Amino acid sequence: MIVTSSIDHRKRWLALIVLCLGDLMTVLDTTVVNVALPSIQADLRFSQTSLVWVMNAYMLTFGGFLLLGGRLGDLFGHRRLFLAGIVLFTLASLACGLSNSQGLLVGARAMQGVGGAVVSAVALA
Repeated sequence: MIVTSSIDHRKRWLALIVLCLGDLMTVLDTTVVNVALPSIQADLRFSQTSLVWVMNAYMLTFGGFLLLGGRLGDLFGHRRLFLAGIVLFTLASLACGLSNSQGLLVGARAMQGVGGAVVSAVALA
């Protein structure tokens, strides 16, 4: 019978909490942007048809890179890819917040999707 120490037990719970928070961050981003769409449209002068790309850029790259993110985690290590995904997602979020043009916002949202896909894929693995 193998007895795990309380330190191992705490590390496992901490790892689970960090993974869940990373996954929550990527999912919560979609909801937050939905709420902010009217302000984004007014501030950056998006037309109704081009405003859809703020959401689509994220969702398309998220869905497109989900399998690749999982495979890269298998090849290069889940911890390394999780951290890289969090960094990419955070930097892209900063770029979204500082964007002053439509193109920069849509491009930054696409990069958020890539980072979010890597985080989600590795967190689920």
